[in-house]
Amino acid sequence: MYAHRRRFISIAQLAAAAILAATVVSALPVRAAPGDVIEEIIAQVNDRIIVLSEYKKSLESMRQELQQSGASGLDLEGRFREQSKDALRDLIDHELLVQKAMELGLNADTDVIKRLDEIRRNMNLPSMEALEEAVAKQGLVYEDFKQNLRDSFLTQWVIQREVGSHIQVPPEEIKTYYDQHQKELEQPEGVTLQQILISTEGKPPEELQALRQKAEQVLAKAKTGDDFAELARQNSDDASAGQGGNVGFFEGGSLSPEIESAIRSLQKNQVSDLIETKYGLMILKVLSRTQAGVPPLSEVESKINERLYLERIQPALREYLTRLRQESFISIKAGYVDSGEAPKQAGAAG
Repeated sequence: MYAHRRRFISIAQLAAAAILAATVVSALPVRAAPGDVIEEIIAQVNDRIIVLSEYKKSLESMRQELQQSGASGLDLEGRFREQSKDALRDLIDHELLVQKAMELGLNADTDVIKRLDEIRRNMNLPSMEALEEAVAKQGLVYEDFKQNLRDSFLTQWVIQREVGSHIQVPPEEIKTYYDQHQKELEQPEGVTLQQILISTEGKPPEELQALRQKAEQVLAKAKTGDDFAELARQNSDDASAGQGGNVGFFEGGSLSPEIESAIRSLQKNQVSDLIETKYGLMILKVLSRTQAGVPPLSEVESKINERLYLERIQPALREYLTRLRQESFISIKAGYVDSGEAPKQAGAAG
């Protein structure tokens, strides 16, 4: 019997990034009961099927992502038309990778539980039941969302094990890239920060002393080595709390004078004292500092390695997925196109 996966679009805070999986999936059998609407099958991938509603959902997600990136009008339509050519290919790619994970005996249950708890903490929710409610409020099915996380882990593991592990970037290539891209590697002076903000904005005077005591307690923990990201998640009133307080890179001179003054002498991994701002009491941690100009190779070696690795893994992954297609039974309904079709692959579903 065919197995059917329904896909739903995930909410931004909860989405787990899989390289080729852009939708939320849940394993559900196709059953025909009285009154049920039988969905149109547009592709079969071994013992699993892809139905028209999944394909439409994928296209809808693609359009929304383009709109969120700022595309509009003719630009939006042109980019959507070009990207939509690969919509069915991506659904098939995803299915092939998940099936390969099953074949390899990979299991992501423990990782899914850990990730769900991390999401819960990032969203400052008191329990897993509260997370289920948050997912439901977005119109999603919790089990479907969990399946998306599981498939995200599985597809990434397969890619790393079967493709990424075979890609090596020799040191001499990294050095050559460094020498040839000096202008591109040039960087401004600046600092990357984490932040904890105890908001006092709009608070009545009688609450201010308690808020200062809270800020001082958090500061003491940060100064003695407690995990700053976790302290931010639990205590910060800033929107960055969900990202462990990470507020990113700031060029020199772009911060307010009181903040510039408070962090001027701080080195990497050092924590500021309490900083009084109009928004509240702030604690900052310096994650890194950069000097103006081209950094030494040792500082950018890992970044260059990652860039060259990504350049190699995309064609290698496409070659691997083509091979999986050649080893699989894939049938496409007339009128639909798999842009990743392997040579001599043919057939029609439905």
